[in-house]
Amino acid sequence: MTKIQKTVQEIGGGTVGKMPSLAAFQRAIFFHFVGTLNRHDKKDFGQQFVISLPWYSTFVSRYRSAAALRSTPRLADIAQAVGISTMTASRALNGHPSVTDETRRKVLAKAEELGYRPNQWARSLVTRRSMMIGLVVPDISHAFYAEITSGIQKSLERQDFYLLLCNSGRDPRTEMREIEALLRNRVEGLIVASNQREEDFEYFERLRSQGLPLVFVDRAFPSQRFTCLVTDDVEVGRLATEHLVALGHTRIAHVGGSNNSVGRLRAEGYRQFMLEHHLTPNPAWIVAGASSVESGREAARALMHSPDRPTAIFAASDYIAFGVVQACRAAGFRVPEDVSVVGAGDIEGDQHPNPFLSTVRWDRHEMGHQAAAALLELIQNPDQCRSKKIVFPPRLIHRHSSTHPR
Repeated sequence: MTKIQKTVQEIGGGTVGKMPSLAAFQRAIFFHFVGTLNRHDKKDFGQQFVISLPWYSTFVSRYRSAAALRSTPRLADIAQAVGISTMTASRALNGHPSVTDETRRKVLAKAEELGYRPNQWARSLVTRRSMMIGLVVPDISHAFYAEITSGIQKSLERQDFYLLLCNSGRDPRTEMREIEALLRNRVEGLIVASNQREEDFEYFERLRSQGLPLVFVDRAFPSQRFTCLVTDDVEVGRLATEHLVALGHTRIAHVGGSNNSVGRLRAEGYRQFMLEHHLTPNPAWIVAGASSVESGREAARALMHSPDRPTAIFAASDYIAFGVVQACRAAGFRVPEDVSVVGAGDIEGDQHPNPFLSTVRWDRHEMGHQAAAALLELIQNPDQCRSKKIVFPPRLIHRHSSTHPR
């Protein structure tokens, strides 16, 4: 260890606890060090200082971290300033009835003055409650899930719960990894818009059997032991197809969504209505896809360049429908004059000044609100609550992307 390192360590050990300004600390190091040098040492001062620079930088960094930590107000600081015990200060902040109104006002005022924020992790160790709920959605940028999330968050806030939001990116493995991270952070329950296949519910069955309150939103699994909130996805497919048939279309294609309950049931509704009206879908007109704009573009390119092209396309989601519209226009087909397009989800909704896409909608904000209510019920009454399925009725909205065939 060089002499400057030793000097910094000696001064640091005695001054960091008092937390002087960093500039004052640096000056003390310099003058103390120079004052202790003899004539021979002064000749080597530059060399010693250069050798010590990396070590000195590390020490300064640690000093700053320690100073920042020490400057964070603690419950003990509030108690000392008000002249009460730490326990009384804690009770005052938590609204305990044993604390007088005057003491509570003093504690709250001092807490606001100092910028005190309670340590949620420490509190959860004492109360065994984290007051946190985990939410996992396939795409946080998707307006559809943003509306559901808004409903969930507003409901949780009214009950003093916090929401931790995770994005799975429509990847089943990422979804499970995010759920595990939420569980490590001691969430009290989960709301999941899962991207797992319908048959892959063993993981969730294991979580449920371990006592974790769990609610699915916009997804359903074959197991009857899960609480889920969905729209009638078969009816979504039927409404979209019925609309196109009513306009006079018989050559109707379907571009499917992800490999989950939503995609399967909407395709089932499409097939049901077509067969009930003696319209046999061309197998080439039923295209599997994913819930993305690019998936819609790829499917529409293939459909519109086929010799027996359809005059109308029902897309399993609005994002798919946007891609369909883009590809049709890029190929020289007008929407809706040459091909009608209907989506599902109504992500344009009331936010768009001139919504274009004909679609099927249901109340996602209310879906989020009721998902939060269902989860809180599971948390508060784990032995009395039974799993349930809440279905939100869909309705068709006719806009500019669908019209009579020509």
